[in-house]
Amino acid sequence: MTPTRFRFSVTSLERLSCPDDRKAIEVSDTDCPSLKLILTRTGSKTFWFRFVLAGTKGAMRIGTFPAWSVTDARKLAQAYREQVERGQDPRQQEEKDAALTFGQFAEEYLHYSRQHKRSHADDASKLRCWMLPRFKDCLLSSIKRRHVEAYLGELHQTHSPASVNRHLTLLSAMFRRAIAFEYLERNPCAGIARLQEAGPRQQSLTPEQAARLLDALEQDRNPIAAAALALMLYTGTRKNECLRARWEHVDLARGVWLLPRTKSGKAQHVQLSEAAVAILETLPSRQQGGWLFPGRDPRKPLADPRKTLIRALAAAGLPKGFLCIHGLRHAHASIMVGDGRRTLAEAQQALRHASSRTTQAYLHLSSESARAAVQSVADVIGEARLRRSGAPAPACHQSQKGR
Repeated sequence: MTPTRFRFSVTSLERLSCPDDRKAIEVSDTDCPSLKLILTRTGSKTFWFRFVLAGTKGAMRIGTFPAWSVTDARKLAQAYREQVERGQDPRQQEEKDAALTFGQFAEEYLHYSRQHKRSHADDASKLRCWMLPRFKDCLLSSIKRRHVEAYLGELHQTHSPASVNRHLTLLSAMFRRAIAFEYLERNPCAGIARLQEAGPRQQSLTPEQAARLLDALEQDRNPIAAAALALMLYTGTRKNECLRARWEHVDLARGVWLLPRTKSGKAQHVQLSEAAVAILETLPSRQQGGWLFPGRDPRKPLADPRKTLIRALAAAGLPKGFLCIHGLRHAHASIMVGDGRRTLAEAQQALRHASSRTTQAYLHLSSESARAAVQSVADVIGEARLRRSGAPAPACHQSQKGR
């Protein structure tokens, strides 16, 4: 005879069978008596929570075994039991959760993102510009895999595979969080294949191309964005490092720029070449403090100088898509080590690459070596700009050529 009360475990529930003369049986967990499992003759096993509130019996379906583990089912039943002991009907909370919209949950998720994710600004941007217009008023529980796939398919018409994959990653993370909050039982992103991404483009600029690009940036109608792009080329800094820079972290007298938080999660210093210092000295924001490159709202940094780069590439006679913003960092590195001007070790330190075994070999280099390495980029580009203008190269450049 099958016992009706025993401690639930994976083994005990796997061995459980329904008698031939019964359509279904119900058994109880001795660790959590409110947790029940109904086993049918067909073999389906479903967890239920049963309770009595104000003299009235109630029941709530939890989920099927083994999709729901014993531990998770027991934990949820205990949480429901606590609500009952406080005089609350857990079914009312379930109804409230069932009516939760994607937009309402997005607000909760963004609060979590701001507290735990460095990429919270990117999350907010994707939600504001793309996901909320599509899903804002949809019930969270009504979003299925087919809806997500349709959204990603439409996005792919205007975005690269890498961008589409980033959207899939964010949606999946949100739905996993919703499952943790017990708003959902399953992730509608589960099983959706990521798009094949193209390999990284080895973007670079010759010194002459860099000179043409800088000349074009000087003439651009958006001087703030143009200055930010020029600074990225001269320093090899990443986009967010540059756009989120603040004046309190820049020491023009010493030629040092502090990055309080970098991709590695650590504070790092950037050595500034003479050309980089010259750009910073002419910024209008220098007298105001705050962001080096403020946006239209001076309380916020410049958002994205991509359109300025596209205009400058066209003005410099370079094809559209020839270089993305991160390509400025690659160009900085390639010019630095081109023709044996600087060693790979110096470039490694100047670009602040970290955590690989190769990087460890370069830690003995001084900041003066890093400063000289970044100065070499400005020198080489400066020579190219002088050649374009037809003026003779300064003596310091001529002497360096003869080394």
